[in-house]
Amino acid sequence: MLKRLVIIGAAVGGAIFLRNKAKQQQAEQDLWTAATDDVQAPVAPAAPAATQVSVPADAAADGDEAPAAS
Repeated sequence: MLKRLVIIGAAVGGAIFLRNKAKQQQAEQDLWTAATDDVQAPVAPAAPAATQVSVPADAAADGDEAPAAS
């Protein structure tokens, strides 16, 4: 009779251990999935037109720019 109780106790203890182990593995998998979700890179905003630098057409025609290095 005592042998049966020991075997039943061991089976219940093993089942509880396996259940807890499965829960732990699922929690780790959920954490890994959340950490490696697809993350899209932020899109750089377009620069406003007021900050763009351009050379006036008449200055370029007058040759006011430095000569290019040869």
